[in-house]
Amino acid sequence: MTDAKLALVLCYFGPLPNYADLFFNSVRANPEIDFILVTDQLVKEPPANLKIKQLTLPALRAKFQRKISFPIRLHQPYKICDYRPAFGWLLADWLKDYRYWGYCDLDQVMGRLAEFVPASLLAKYDKLYQNGHLTIFRNTVTNNLRFMARGGMDYRRVFQTDVACVFDEVAGIQRKFDLLGIRSYQKRNFADIYSWRDQMRRTKSYLKRKDRCSLNHSHQTFFYERGRIYRAYYEDGRIKYEELAYLHFPKRAMSRHFYQSDSYFIGKDGFYAKEPGFNVTMGEIKRYNGFSLPGEGRVMLAHWRFKWRRRWRKYLLGRN
Repeated sequence: MTDAKLALVLCYFGPLPNYADLFFNSVRANPEIDFILVTDQLVKEPPANLKIKQLTLPALRAKFQRKISFPIRLHQPYKICDYRPAFGWLLADWLKDYRYWGYCDLDQVMGRLAEFVPASLLAKYDKLYQNGHLTIFRNTVTNNLRFMARGGMDYRRVFQTDVACVFDEVAGIQRKFDLLGIRSYQKRNFADIYSWRDQMRRTKSYLKRKDRCSLNHSHQTFFYERGRIYRAYYEDGRIKYEELAYLHFPKRAMSRHFYQSDSYFIGKDGFYAKEPGFNVTMGEIKRYNGFSLPGEGRVMLAHWRFKWRRRWRKYLLGRN
C-alpha cells in the first residue's frame, strides 16, 4: 500500500536520454507523488517514489491485449501514447491503491508539482490538464472507462491502427470529456516548449487570444532551482521570475554541460550550470535562449522535412 494519492505512469523503451537523471532528480523532489516507469532499461539508484516495471514492449502489448477483446496494434513505442487514456483500466492492478492517476513524458523536468495540483484542486475535477506530457484523472471505474464513450475518436479504431492518433491529447480524450459535459482543469501553468523553433518558446495552441500575451517574452530563459522550475524574463526594465509546474522540451537534442547541481539553466540546446539564486542576467538569457536566425532556419527546414515525410508515410504508404 502506498501513501501517495497520485501516480503518474510513463513508458520508455530503448536507451534512456543523457538527461534522464535530471528528470529522476526532479521526481525525487516530488515525494508526495509516485511515478511508475515502464521500461526495458536498467535505472541505477532510482528515487524511492519511482516504481519501475521491467517490461519489454511486446510484454506490455500482451498485458493490454489480455483486457481488450479485439486484436490491437502496438509495435512502436510512440504508439503507446494512444493507449494512455485507458491506463486507469488497462493498468488497474498497478493503480488500485491511488485516488488519482495520470501519465507524463520523460523529456521534461518537474517542478513542485504537488503545489500546483494540491488535494483541494484534485477534489474538484475528474480530469486535470489536456496534453500528453501530463494529464491526471480521478481513479474511479466510471472515469477510467470514459475513453470508451461515444463521440469523438473511436477507441476501437485507435487501438487497431499503427497510425499515431494522438488519442491522449486535446482532440482525443479531452474532446470526449467536453462532449460529456465534464469540466476539466486546463490552466497553462507549465512550460510546453514548441518543438519547431530554435529558441525556446511556450506553445500557444488551444489558448484564447487574451491568454497568449504573457505566455512568452522576447527575452526569456528557464532554469531549475532546488526542486522548482522557473522562467526568467525581461519586462519593464528588469528581470522577473515565474514559477512553473514543469518544463516539457520535446524533440530537442539536449546536451549536458555540468555534472551535478541543484541549480541549472535549461537552455535551447542543453543544460548549463547556474549560480544558485534569483540572479539571472540579460547576458545569460541571450546566451542560453537567444534568437538565432541560422538556428531558426535550420529548425524550419527540419520541420518541413518532418511534415512531408510523415505525409508520405501516412497517406501514400499507408503506415505511420
